[in-house]
Formats: sequence, structure tokens, C-alpha cells
Amino acid sequence: MAPIKRKYECCILGAGPAGLGAALELVENGVTDLVVVDRNSIVGGLSRTQSYDGSRFDIGPHRFYSRNGLINQLWKKTLGGDFISVKRKTRILYGNNMFNYPLSPMDTFLKLGFGGVSSAIFSYLKSVLESNMRIVSFEDWVISKFGEKVYQTFFKGYTEKVWGIPCNQIDYEFAEQRIKGLDIIELFKNSIHKYSDAKTLVERFSYPLLGAGQMYEAWAAKVVDSGGTILLNAEATAINNKNGYIESIDIQTENGVKRIIESEHFFSSIPVTHFFSKLIPPVSESVRQAANLLSYRDHITVHLAIDRRGLFKDQWIYVQEPGVKMARVANYNNFSQSMASNGNKTSVSVEFFAFENDAFWQLKDMEIVKLAIDELRATGLIEAGCVEQGWVVRETEAYPMYCLGYTEPYRQVIEEIEQFHNVVTIGRAGLFRYNNQDHSTYSGILAVKNFLKKQGSPFNLWKISSEAEYTG
Repeated sequence: MAPIKRKYECCILGAGPAGLGAALELVENGVTDLVVVDRNSIVGGLSRTQSYDGSRFDIGPHRFYSRNGLINQLWKKTLGGDFISVKRKTRILYGNNMFNYPLSPMDTFLKLGFGGVSSAIFSYLKSVLESNMRIVSFEDWVISKFGEKVYQTFFKGYTEKVWGIPCNQIDYEFAEQRIKGLDIIELFKNSIHKYSDAKTLVERFSYPLLGAGQMYEAWAAKVVDSGGTILLNAEATAINNKNGYIESIDIQTENGVKRIIESEHFFSSIPVTHFFSKLIPPVSESVRQAANLLSYRDHITVHLAIDRRGLFKDQWIYVQEPGVKMARVANYNNFSQSMASNGNKTSVSVEFFAFENDAFWQLKDMEIVKLAIDELRATGLIEAGCVEQGWVVRETEAYPMYCLGYTEPYRQVIEEIEQFHNVVTIGRAGLFRYNNQDHSTYSGILAVKNFLKKQGSPFNLWKISSEAEYTG
């Protein structure tokens, strides 16, 4: 059967926050001849919400908090009364103790004891005396801000679970981006005055009543109602380039139908490494090698429907315990009571991080479900016999990795992307930036403003800060 060929004014790869943010901005400016292509069966990307027998789960916990007024206004306008305010409760599980996060002096003192707190203070003072040390890695950065003891207790184990490499092999820029403006003094002052503007310390956030994906489902519905097209269960297999212009993209759908999409302009939120690997003709050997030096961390979520109420009170828990593989646990009932199938159930997810070629990734779903249940029981988070069902979601290229030495190949990749005339990369995977939903959405919106030559354009998408603000 011959491929189905169709031409659109705009084509967007990926139906996550960036892709749908771009699509929404297009239709709100009268551009409705567009198509959004996504490999999943539902929209939202890594922020989608999946439902099983009435229980709802996100692909890892998401909070809606931004300092960007445009994004806040968009969120509230989209969901109105379904966009609820949530009081934050998060903790760190370490040494069979639950430590408040953000850390508070009294809570930490009671659980670490006098000896542990004294060690933390002395190691912090030591880091202050060595303040001229060269900051290269994540480990260097955290020790300089918190001291060796706090680093070992609250950062090292969790971070290495997430990334699969030692903290001294992670570039310090990851810390700068994710825990910007935070150190042990800020934590102490915030515990007394609750004044800090550090994003990681916020005490309240917003959340859609039916899960993070409700936001993106609403955006997708508006795009379709406005005349746009969304193709799900469809994946780009080839990106056809001619003299710096993308002429078309080959698409393979789940049912075997092949499509060729031509477009005047393309927005790509797929992993930038995939973008280059799918290009025909291929890029130069030097660019290919640079793209291959950029890597992503893969992610496995175990969703559990639990026949209990009143489990742990956190929205999520960081698992620093070295004896278990799980890295984070979320209780969606503490985001919204509507996430559970009924008043007697709890929706819990357990997150693991891996690489696709790991032996762990190759385990059968039920083996991973069993491991999640066993580790929840071992850490005292659930009782025996309370799990009714479990489901596994595997997501490749979830987190861009800031490995030491990534900056030079990253620069080469950016320079190559800038050579294309009718394509722009957006979002976490496309920009290779470990950003949040607001940042990703804003990148899609600004990309469209550039395309439409709106006031203030052109915006340099690489200049969007970790606070989802344009710094160009």
C-alpha cells in the first residue's frame, strides 16, 4: 500500500507540554492547518496521566508552579476550578527515618542526633573554608553549598539512582539548574521565616483535579476543535532534508499505515539525538559523533492500586536508602482525591531509573511490580496484602544527562540545528535541557512567536532560564 501523503502548514513532533504549547499558540493565532505527531496513545508526553480501572496515575509526580505570568495565566484559563491548590508535603527516606524536605533544623537534629548534626555543621564550615575550590561536578557544587555530611546523607544516593553514574561525573550545571539559589543557610532561614524565593522550597503548588494530563488533554481538545490534527501511536522514522530545509517526515503508525507529512515549518520536541539519527541524508560524521555523546536516562514507573486509605501523607518521597532500587514514591491521593477509583483506594507510583540495555529494563513487568511492592513493604510504606493491581510504564529518553564533558558536543549540536531554515527544536528532549513543564511549554510558545514574527521575536530558545523566563 502506498504511503498516505498530506501537506500541512505546520508539523509538530511530540504531544507533550512543548508540542501542545506550540499547537495551542498556533491555533490561537489562526494557524489551524497543523498536525501533531506522538508515539504514545494519549497526549501529555512525560506529563500524561494514565487511567486503569478508574485509578489515575502520572508518569512520575508533577507539580504546577511557575514564576512565568503567561504560563500561570494559561494554566488557570484552561482548567478554571479544576486547577486546585495543594499544600506541599515531601520528605526524604534515609536510614529508616523520614526527613522533611526542605530540610528543617529541628527535624534533622531529632533524626540525625547530636553527632550527625555536629558532623554536618563541621563539614559545612570546612566547605566554607575551602570556598576557592574549583567547582566542576554536581558533587563539588553540593558539597560547596551544604558540606560533605549533608551531601552524603541527602543527595548522593538518590542522585546516583536517578542518573546511573557517580555524582562526580555529573556536570555542576545540573545542580545550578535544579537547586539554584539554595544552600544550607537558605534552608535554615527558610525554616524560620518561610521567605525564600527558591523554587524547590515552595510550600504550595497547583494541580489539575484529574492529574497532570488533564491540562494537556484540554489543550489537545482545543487544537482539534479549532481544526488541527493529532496523530497518536505514530512515530517519525525518517526526516527528509534538502539543503537545510526539512521537506517531509515519514511516519509509521501502530496499525502499519505509512504516512508522509510535508510542511512549511516543523517543531520538534523529540530527543535531539533521534532528530539527527533520523535525518536523510545523514549529518556529517563530526556532528553525528557529537550527537552520540549526548545521552538520556530511561525511566520505569510502577503504578499500584492499593486497597487502603491513609498511607503516607506526602505527595512524593525521595528514597535515599541505599538498600533499595526505587528512587521516588508518589501518593496521588495527596495531589487530588479524584485520582483514586473510590474513597477506599490509593493510587501510588514507584519510580525506577535505568538504561534500556540494563538487565533491569529487560525484566518482565510482573517482576518489576513485585520488586516495587517488596521494597515498599521493606521500607514500611505499605502493609502486606494491600496491593490489588500493578502496571508498568517504560519511558525511554526521559531525562537528558549532564555528564562531564557534555558541553562541547552540545554546542556542536546547537550550531548544527541553527543551520536548518524551517525546523526548531523545543521542550526537554528537543533542547536537551532538564526543565519543568512551564519551561517546556514556554519554549513551544516562543518558537511559534518566532515563526509568526510576533513582537519581540526572534527569541533565542536556548536563553529560556530554568525559571521559564526569557533571558535573551
